[in-house]
Amino acid sequence: MRDVRSALPRSFFLLPLALAAGALLILAAVPARANPPDGAPSLAFPVDCHINLDCSVQKYFDHDPGPGAKDYMCGDLVNDKHTGIDIRIPSYVDMRRGVKVLAAAPGTVWRTRDGIEDINVREIGAEVVDEYGLGNVVVIDHGNGWRSFYGHMRKGSLTVKEGDHVEAGQQVGLIGLSGLTEFPHVHFMIMHNKEAIDPFTGTSVNDPLACGDTGHALWNPTTLAAMAYTPTGPLIAGFSTDKPDKESANNGVYDKAQYPASAPTLFFWATYFGMKAGDRQVMRIVAPDGKVIVNFDKIMEKGRILGFNFIGLKAPEGGFARGTYRAEFQLLRGDSGNDKIVAAMARTVELQ
Repeated sequence: MRDVRSALPRSFFLLPLALAAGALLILAAVPARANPPDGAPSLAFPVDCHINLDCSVQKYFDHDPGPGAKDYMCGDLVNDKHTGIDIRIPSYVDMRRGVKVLAAAPGTVWRTRDGIEDINVREIGAEVVDEYGLGNVVVIDHGNGWRSFYGHMRKGSLTVKEGDHVEAGQQVGLIGLSGLTEFPHVHFMIMHNKEAIDPFTGTSVNDPLACGDTGHALWNPTTLAAMAYTPTGPLIAGFSTDKPDKESANNGVYDKAQYPASAPTLFFWATYFGMKAGDRQVMRIVAPDGKVIVNFDKIMEKGRILGFNFIGLKAPEGGFARGTYRAEFQLLRGDSGNDKIVAAMARTVELQ
């Protein structure tokens, strides 16, 4: 691993845990960008993906100056002291395919770092990468004290160097898993004169927050409209014949259209984000004859930013029936009897 600490101040490396580490679905009106902060860049979406289709905002900027956490909609899709926007892709499989990170506005590349391995921090421990928290990163200077940061990019993927002029939409790297992160994403952060700014509000953690007010947003109007606040959503789901785990699911180990009917067990798993306490989670497996053979239906006691759950059963005597098995995942929210589906996935698999 290349040592680049001499090129950047120590505070730069410590950004990720301190700086980079909802409630009801309220969609703010999208105003014309008439009142951004003075000299602020107009930001385009910094990833080559379709928001809420093949990528999503996993975490927002924390506006709570105390030990709590609150995103710009006064929701809880955020960690304490998180001063950026985490735009994630569903799995490591998508990461290996390559998803481009794009300059959000024109400027000059101020700093870069490459050579950090793409490894889930839970696999190696935070202490191993605590000085490389943002992992592989590009920093662009937009003038007037404004800079944008693009962190956790894939090793060897950077396409720019210090001093390069870049245009909005120009590729600067690929989404990765480098530094202090547990899922593939780009940590996008805006700073003005060394103060982190939320691009949805144009304000810092020290400014008062009016929930959902995007009247001073740095995003251009098209991007702001596309990034309408989504506090909950599905990520990936599938079947396995071994007890599933999240890392294997992210790595595509279970991405199979067919399993042997002689398998001793059958599981269905799902990964999702933004579950809230009181949500009703429903998971079921349906046999080829239409009979529900596993049913999980439970009110969840705790919320979580990222969730992974599975259900399963042992094979009956003589093995599983051959044919197409269907599974469903739903997350429902609201008063009992009036629940609304806020996340859903369905999958099928052949047992032969």
